[in-house]
Order: sequence, then C-alpha cells, then structure tokens
Amino acid sequence: MIEDSVLFLPETYESIVKKIGRDNAELANFVIPVTQFEKEIIQILADISTAGYLVFLYGVSGVGKSTFTGSLKFQKYIPVQKIVSIDATTLDRNTDQPKLKLLLETIRLESESFFKDHDEQASNDKLCIVIEYLENLEDEDQNKVIAFFRDLNQFLRKYGVLIIWPVTERSYLEKMQNYAKSFSSTIFHDRTPSIDFTGPSIDDYPTIAKKTIMFFNGGKSCYEFQLNDDELEKLKQDYLKKPKEKHLIRDYLRDVKKLWQRRTNYLAKVVSNIPKPMEVWFIFSYPHAEGVVAGFAKKTPDIPNEMWNADYRSLNAYINDNNQRKATWNSERLTFALTSTMLTTKIMYLPTNALISCIASYGRDANLKINKDELLDKDKFNIPEAWFNKYAAKKALKSTPLYLQILELQTSANPTSLGKPKFTAGKRKSGKVVEGLKNATKAFEKFNERISAKNSQRISDNSLNKSLCLALKDLLEEYDNISLDSEQFHPYLNNIKPDILIEMEEKIICVEMCYTNDNTPGYLADYVLKKLNTYMTQLQSKFGIDPALKN
Repeated sequence: MIEDSVLFLPETYESIVKKIGRDNAELANFVIPVTQFEKEIIQILADISTAGYLVFLYGVSGVGKSTFTGSLKFQKYIPVQKIVSIDATTLDRNTDQPKLKLLLETIRLESESFFKDHDEQASNDKLCIVIEYLENLEDEDQNKVIAFFRDLNQFLRKYGVLIIWPVTERSYLEKMQNYAKSFSSTIFHDRTPSIDFTGPSIDDYPTIAKKTIMFFNGGKSCYEFQLNDDELEKLKQDYLKKPKEKHLIRDYLRDVKKLWQRRTNYLAKVVSNIPKPMEVWFIFSYPHAEGVVAGFAKKTPDIPNEMWNADYRSLNAYINDNNQRKATWNSERLTFALTSTMLTTKIMYLPTNALISCIASYGRDANLKINKDELLDKDKFNIPEAWFNKYAAKKALKSTPLYLQILELQTSANPTSLGKPKFTAGKRKSGKVVEGLKNATKAFEKFNERISAKNSQRISDNSLNKSLCLALKDLLEEYDNISLDSEQFHPYLNNIKPDILIEMEEKIICVEMCYTNDNTPGYLADYVLKKLNTYMTQLQSKFGIDPALKN
C-alpha cells in the first residue's frame, strides 16, 4: 500500500497566497530574509520624510520578487507600518476607465486612508505600495503613460510613500525610467533609483526547500519525502555551474519536486511487489533510556503514527563520523531505510520497570530459567513481589510508547476500534514512575549479566522477548486482526527473525529489543545502523532495490 503523503511544494508566490492568504504572518516562518536587498529598502525608507520615492525592482521571472515584497511586512526590523499590494490586472476589469488613471487613484486613496491614522513624519509609520502584474507599459497609450508619471511625480512630492514596482525586462525598466525622468529626477531615490534583484543567495536554496516543505506539509521533513541533504546540496552545486541569470529559486524548487516525483514513482513500483509494508521498532530499556532515545526520535503528539520515527539527521551524524559506516550508508539508502513506503524505522524506550514486571509475571510461561525465589532475592534481582502480578505488568505496559504505537496503528487502520490512545511526549520526572525505575535497575543489570554470562548461569534473551510478547498478547487479545509471536521468522524476508513479530492487516512490525547497559548515544546509533543494515540487505536481495534509489 502506498502512503498517502503527497508533497506540496509551492513554486510561485501565487501558490503560496492561494494556500495561506496574502496577509498571513506565517510567511516569515519559511521565507529566508534576503538581507542584501532589505538593506537597500531600509536605506530608501530612512530618507523618506514629506516626499516619497518610486523604486523599480528589476529581476527575471522566477527569481522571487513577489515573495520578497510579500515578506517585507513581516520583518519587524524594516521601518514600515503597512505594505499594500495593488493587483494591476483587476483595476479595469469592470470599468472603461484607463488602467493607469485607476492605478494612480488607488495609490492616492490607499495613501490618504493610511495617513488619516498614522503620522507621516514618524520614522516607523511608513507606507509601502507594491504595484503587481504591471511589468511593462507597452500596451498603454504613450500620452497616458506620460500623464501618469507626471501625476505620480506630483503625488510623491506631497506624500512620503515608497512605491515598489517589480519589472522583469531591462528594456521595459529603462523606458519607464526615461518617462519618469522627463518630469523630475526626484521621483527616484538619488542613490537607489532601481534595485537589481537576484533573489536569495544560492547557498540558501536547500534551507528554503526544507523549510518550505516542512511548513506546507504538516511539519513533515524533507527526509519523510525521500529527499535528503546530500541531494539538495547536489542540486545546488548544479545551479552554481549555471550562468548567474539562471539562478532561480523557482526552478530549484521545481527540480526538488521532480526529484521527489521520480523517487516516489520508483518506490511505487517496488512496493507493488511486496506483500505488506514493514516497520522496524528498536526498543531500549535501560534506566534513563528515554533521554537518550529523545535525541534520535521524533516526538510529534499531533501526528501520533509518526511518534518515535527515527530522525535522519541524528543517525546521519554518526555515519559521517565513521568511514566504515559511510561505505555502508549513502544518504539515499538511509533515507529509504528510515521513512519510505515499504520500510519505516522507529526508535523507542520501554521503561525498565515495565520490562522487568513483564519478565517477572510472564517469565514462567516464557520458560525463563530463573526461579521466583531468585528473582525476589534482594541480593540478586530484588524484584518487588507486586510485580509478579500479571495485572500490574499489563498496567505498566499500557502506558508505554510500544503499546500505544501498536494501538495507534490499529485504531488508524480500523476507525471503529475501541479506545484511541493518549500520547505523552514529556519526560517522566517524579512520582511512582521514578520509584519504579529505581526498583527495576538492579534486576535489569542482573538480567544483562546473565545474558552475557559464559557459564551455566547464562540465559537466552529469547525468554525475555517471549515474556514481553505474552504480556502484549494479553493486552491486545480483543483485536483478532493482530497476531504477535516471538522468535519467528519474517514472513517474506527468510533470514530475518525479529525479537517480536507483529502482523496487522496493513503492515508488519518487527520489534528489536536491545538489552544493554551502555547508555551512550554512540552505542544506540551503532546498534540501530547495524541491525537496519541487515534489513536493508535482505530487502535489496529480495526485491532488487537499487541503493541509489533511481535518482
């Protein structure tokens, strides 16, 4: 089944306006300030007192002029109180009056309305008017054009307004400047009669793409759309080889979207050959695992089925620091392994007390080779008597990310299912939970010793996995469409045997338990990447996945 995530990546200002509205302050959340050109605007505004200026904003189509002018109103350091955009295409739609006459009248009305409520002499009470979609006057009567600039000059001598006029052709810019200069050179700022706008720095292109993707796609990162930093950087390098006039943010965003379309088309073909999509969940249970896991997993309570998804950047940092890992993991392969239509990776913690309680209460059923007296012994495992009660174990397990994620997948796939999980992403700091973790620490350490032992004291972690599996089975017994088994081979990856295998109608979940006392982030990253490499190798062998993912 293909995920329903469709990348929305607006390439034009019009697309942005259609999605969020013209006056939406959220524009500042994804637009990168173009400080070089903002400074020029600020300098012109600083010189406005009783008289205003006209400035032509020259730049080829697609360079980002409209987004730039639209974002000015939300940059607090720019001394302008209001920016008014006038769409010239609508001026003469329902009248026979000349467009230029209507344009001048609209400028006048907007200005008069503004200065009724604002002090024209105040440094921050500036009005900026942007003339949109009138990039040349070739179709206008020459006499009317001359009259327009004459009247505009007179207007600007009386009102301290900044008028920004975007144009796309150098020849049109020069013609309009000549018309205006025939009356007065004071219509233009003496140092900045026009601005040659080249758009955002090409170094910012990848950042703009990532911020725009995240803003318009519900907080999803580029990695969740099978796009990664290396690819965005490579696209940027390709643009650097082009002539400067071809450095267009619009074209860059189009190329990013084309890359996504090629990638998802390829993945769709691959997914059509597999029985079910798969998720691999890595579970860490040592005391304080929650804090370490937090550095590698997403916490998005507003999107429950994406809670605990592995974070690309965190794992990639450990790849870049290790040449051996670099040889195994290129950026495309890692992106595919973490969030794709056939494989998703989650990294979670399981509170130590929940795990120990499951082992204590279900260990006998799981053939654990340690008797209850030894588990109770204060000098050995020191497990509280109450933890041998299956009800207590299930109660502890019921609030864990592991259980809540299973329940979320079940209720998402079957909306009529009873009980919607409540997610918590906050760190537990006090109360019974902290006391429970403290009580479980000794037992967890002892189990690790016995798993690693070289003598007759050694136990297999199979019994620990089975104990947890049996507890989950009891909790989920009302859902007959979920099956759980421990130490069973994967249904279509013949060489994979997860610690716990969960089969649902829509997908397969492979739970990999990590029993370790090493609480360093480096160990977590190494464990996940090694195990994940086994899964990817099997997928590549079974379905012929290209590690480069058909760029």
